[in-house]
Formats: sequence, C-alpha cells, structure tokens
Amino acid sequence: MAVTVGFIGVGNMGNPMAGNVLKAGFPMMVFDRHGPAMDNLVKAGAKHANSAQEVLENCEILITCLPASPDVESIYLGETGLVELAKPGMLLIDMSSVLPSTPRKLSERAIARGVQFLEAPVSGGVTGAQAATLAIMVGGEASVLERARPVLKAMGTNIFHVGTYGAGNTMKAINNMMSSVNSHAMMEGLAVGLKSGLDAMVIYDVCKASSGGSKALERIPRAIVPRNFEPGFKVQLMNKDLETFNTIAKELHVPVSFSNMSQHYHQAAMAAGLADKDTSVCMTIIEQLAAIKPTKR
Repeated sequence: MAVTVGFIGVGNMGNPMAGNVLKAGFPMMVFDRHGPAMDNLVKAGAKHANSAQEVLENCEILITCLPASPDVESIYLGETGLVELAKPGMLLIDMSSVLPSTPRKLSERAIARGVQFLEAPVSGGVTGAQAATLAIMVGGEASVLERARPVLKAMGTNIFHVGTYGAGNTMKAINNMMSSVNSHAMMEGLAVGLKSGLDAMVIYDVCKASSGGSKALERIPRAIVPRNFEPGFKVQLMNKDLETFNTIAKELHVPVSFSNMSQHYHQAAMAAGLADKDTSVCMTIIEQLAAIKPTKR
C-alpha cells in the first residue's frame, strides 16, 4: 500500500507539486490557510484538512512548502509545532526556500525527538512544478532521502543529495543568485540592443546561437516581448532568495558584488508595486531607466 502523504502550503508552487504527488498514486491530505487553494486538489482526490495538526495526524510523510523562514519556524517549532506533535519515526520534509539556519534548527529538534527530517528546496519555477521536472536539492541524511525518494520523484526528475542540514538551502540560494544575475545581464544587453534599433527577437535568435546564450534568453519570447509578467516566480521571492545568498556570503566572509546589483533591480521593482509580478518584470525598470518605450507584439 502506498505511503500516505500530507502537504501543507499549496499555493503557486505547492499546488502543482502536491498535484503531481497525488497523480503518482499517493493518498494525500492537504491544508492551506487560504482555503480555496485546496479546492482543485480535493476535487482530484485529496482529503481536506482544517489545520496543520490534522494533516500531521493522518500521514506518514509530511511535506511543507511555505514562503519564508518565519513561516517555517512558526509551524514547525514550539510546543504546538509539527516537530513536537509528530510521532517518532515520522518523516517531515520542508521544501520551502529559507535561511540555512532554519533547517539546522528544525533538524536538531527533530532528531532529539526521534523524528526524521529533510530540507528539499526546489528550482524550476511554476512551469517545472507543473511538469514535475523540478530540481530538488536535499540536505539531510542519505538514508532518509532514500525513504523520501519515491515521493520526491513524483515532483522532480533531478534529485540531488547536496550535504547535511542547511546545504540544500545554501545550494538553492547560489542557484537563484546565478539565475537572477544571468537574467539581469541579459536584460541590460537587450536594453542596449533595443535602444540602438535592434529587434528583440533578432537579439534572441543571435544570442541563442552564440556564446551569450543561456536559459535567461527564453524570457524574451515568453515574457518580455508579449509583456506577460504574471508569475512565474515572484519578484518578492527572488528578492528574499538574494537576501539569503548575501547573508550566507557575509557569514562566510566571501566578497560578492553581482548579487547586490541584481537585488537592486528587485528592490526597485518592489518599490514600483511589482512585488507579486514575475521576475521578468524587472525589464520594465531597466526600460524606464534607459528611456525605452517597448511596443507589444
């Protein structure tokens, strides 16, 4: 019989992730503070829970996908937290993107109680979550990962054991920093090209076939040219991940610069009221600075 799975936090990312676990045949109970977020999963066969505790009481493996460290620590720690209420032998998996200090805190308390724990942040955005092609960066014990692997495999084809607790979110922060810096380098190049009179799709085609090519280029036909800035991955979440990267770098006394410049664009987008838009919307900030008036195709 398939292991029972609980899923807490079924928003933009968590919803398709939970949906793919459900499609893989795992009995599931779900909870989200925003009730309507659960509706499609319940229609697909998941059981509706009225609280996080109810989910915990009805599963063998519990997954959380929450916005940030304060949310994760609030639900896991304390006298009524998931760690304290979990039965010995249960497996808790946090798939949120948080500070590395958060999984370290959670794992320490979980191990003391005989509860298994993994951190497993992901990369791939909503598109990857929907397609079940997420990259999953796991921090924790290798033996515990093997127990979790069948469930994780339902969400992503690339599962990496990157080290001990905290390593998963360190890896996630590095990846997102590189992705963000790459995207903003592309946007600055695109802005120069547009202002010089080049066509956006010509820039896309040439760079895609040349050494300047990267995944960031796909933002040109997908978002920038059609002016489609619905998330996706939200500006405020990338800003949080860049802050995490910069915090880690400071703690390790590693001098960094590109991450700070990239975060400036996200800060500007947030100041312009674009926090809930896709990160590609940062192109509009660059366009304003460069006095470019793009035309939608």
